[in-house]
Order: sequence, then structure tokens, then C-alpha cells
Amino acid sequence: MIVPPPIYKEERIVLMMALYVLARLDSPNPRKTRVLRFIRRRGFVDLNEGDFELRSNGEEKWMNDFSWARENLKEEGFLEMPEFGVWKLTDSGCRWLLAKARLWTQGYEQDPDTVLEYINRSHQLNETFLSHILILGRGGDLRKKPNVAETLKHAPIEPFDIGSAA
Repeated sequence: MIVPPPIYKEERIVLMMALYVLARLDSPNPRKTRVLRFIRRRGFVDLNEGDFELRSNGEEKWMNDFSWARENLKEEGFLEMPEFGVWKLTDSGCRWLLAKARLWTQGYEQDPDTVLEYINRSHQLNETFLSHILILGRGGDLRKKPNVAETLKHAPIEPFDIGSAA
């Protein structure tokens, strides 16, 4: 049984997924507000009442958390800021995300209940996020929002070369 690798910050992988998808939607260098709106519009995370509380900088908690995730990803070399306010996934970030998507997909194909239980126990991750990870792990097209129910059906993994997808 394969269990998804632990995520020390859920915002980290969600932010990477958003930047990955936006780059494929002809927005390779999106600004912070575009990225955050996209995360919310795509439904990548479940937000609760406390996530909308304002921080001392005037930003909602969830937005501020993603800003800190951006900073951590930048320090790790997974994200760069080619100009002020612009967020971009690096090649290293793409490779990391694709490798994690592949692991999650393999785990889901072998034991979907364990992966779904992990998602349900998480603070913010949800089945919409999982469907995006599975499509990425299967080498699918993420430009349009996936049908969650269809994506979560058991489907064989197609051969996929991580190096060619970045």
C-alpha cells in the first residue's frame, strides 16, 4: 500500500499546482492576485471561516498563508519571481510536482480509500485538488477544470515520462 507523502505545508503543493496549470493556460508569469483567485476559483482548497480573518497586513489569512508558502518555495528553488509580484514555477519545481503527482496517482490506483482518507483528514486539501493531482500524474490535460467524479474513478495509469512533461 502506497500512502501519499506527507505535506508539511498543504499550501505548498496547491500553489505549485496552480502555477503549473496557469502556465499551461497562457499565463506563465501570473501576478499574486491572479494566482490566489485561481486557487479559490478552481476550488483547490476548502476554506473555513477562520481563513477569512484579516492579518495585520490587511490580507485574509488564507492569502497570507499562500504568500508564506511562496516565500518557502522560493527559498527551496521551486519558485522564482522574475519581477516584483510575479510568481513562476521553476523547472525544478515542475519536476518535483510531477514526481509527487505520479506518487499520489500510483498510491490512488493501488489503494484509493487510503488516499481519500488522507485528503479528508487534511486541513484544506479536497477531492478537487486530488482530481488535479491524478490528472497530472496520469499525464492528462489540466487546462479545463476536471470532473471530480470521473477523475476519481479507477483508471489505469498511462506510461508517462516526467522529464518530457516539464
